[in-house]
Amino acid sequence: MTQEEAVAALTKTNETLVKVSNETDALLREIDKLNDALANQPAGSVTPELEAAIHAVDARANAIDELVADVPQPE
Repeated sequence: MTQEEAVAALTKTNETLVKVSNETDALLREIDKLNDALANQPAGSVTPELEAAIHAVDARANAIDELVADVPQPE
């Protein structure tokens, strides 16, 4: 591998990490919106639309979790 190839590979990896970070940030914003919506619901009731949104966000979060290997936690 040449230095130019190494730089290109690192640049591409960095671009991928930025994309993942942006997608994660968007997911966290969506979770915040859902939490706000839940806070404004009467106790014990959730609209079907809110329930569907919660399931969609949960599915996206689980899909991301499956793609990213777990890191051992420090003891």
